[in-house]
Formats: sequence, C-alpha cells, structure tokens
Amino acid sequence: HTGDVSAQAMIDVLRDKDSGVCVDSESFLTTASIVCVLPQDPSFPCVHYFTGTPDPSRSIFKPFIFVDDVKLVPKVQSPSFGNDDPAKKIPRFQEKPDRRHELYKAHEWARSLLENDQDKGQKLMRIMLELEKQGLEAMEDILT
Repeated sequence: HTGDVSAQAMIDVLRDKDSGVCVDSESFLTTASIVCVLPQDPSFPCVHYFTGTPDPSRSIFKPFIFVDDVKLVPKVQSPSFGNDDPAKKIPRFQEKPDRRHELYKAHEWARSLLENDQDKGQKLMRIMLELEKQGLEAMEDILT
C-alpha cells in the first residue's frame, strides 16, 4: 500500500494466505490477529480490532475501545471453574476442561459451515464481513 495505511488495509494483509501471513495448515495455525488504530490526537481513543479466533481469513475483526469500568461481555469470557479448576486442584492438571468461550464456539461452527456447505458458508461470510465493515465505519465516525 502507498500513502495512508488504513485499518482495512492491515486487515487485508493479515488475511493474505498467499503471502504466508495468514497460516492455516496441519502443522501451524494463526491463532488470533489484532489491528490497532492509534490516533495522533490524544483526545481520541485507541481502537483495537481483534479476531479472538483462529484464521483471520474466516473471522471478523471486532472493534474494542478500552475504557475505565468496562463491562465484561460474557460471550468472550472463558468459563470459570472456581475451585474445580484443574489448575487449582492437587495434583494439578489431571483433566483438561473446555475453556472455549461462546464466540470461539460460534467461530468453530461458522468454520465448519464454510468448509462443509459452500452456499451457506459464503452467505454467512458475507454477513460477517458486513458486520465488520459496520464496525470499521463506526470507528471512523468516532475518530472524526
């Protein structure tokens, strides 16, 4: 890219499988991706886009602005096991709990649909990319 590099341009780079940036193979998998918009004017917030899921070519980047007293979103929190957590029990790590959050599970479902039903998968991908576009546009509105 020449000139200004936009958040969309960076997202496109992270999705580029031909360049080797986005990896989806048996031996290695891109685990998550992030694009950060750091405005020069300190009165504007930084906006961070996370996939939070593997393979950015099949994920959408979701915008986050970190603020004081942020309300946690349950759909992106890994389950808590309290005292039953295998990391806390003695002997430790004798079992492996399912720590996938709801968004990750939804991504796995979408990935399966993309791989197994091309028509429905492509329709779903168009919807996801439209949601991503709306997030990018909302960020632009906030920063202007």
